[in-house]
Amino acid sequence: MYKICKRYTFEASHRLSSAKSKDCLKIHGHSYKLEVVLKSDILNKDGMVMDFKELDEIVKPIVKWFDHNHIEQGDNVLYNPTAENMATDIIAKIREKTELLCGIRLWETEKAFVEICE
Repeated sequence: MYKICKRYTFEASHRLSSAKSKDCLKIHGHSYKLEVVLKSDILNKDGMVMDFKELDEIVKPIVKWFDHNHIEQGDNVLYNPTAENMATDIIAKIREKTELLCGIRLWETEKAFVEICE
């Protein structure tokens, strides 16, 4: 089994519609890191799981939507924008473009992340 991983970063603000911490109910921002992991039992004709450039073509438009955006439940977002819900949204969008997806890790802070494994 081969696995590759690429990290992307974006800045975004959000406000949770419900949370234990009152601070999370206020508008605040994070420097997110998104790690995307692909897997395959075989390599393609170029000796790769997937060319990182091809992975960029899948992931960068998703990251671009979040980058320097305010994420709040409402018109553009149908969920409470927790890291878990954002990761669920992101993985669904990546899954539409590739069957090689193994999982993602979305870092909300330097100390906290959510991981979704396929």
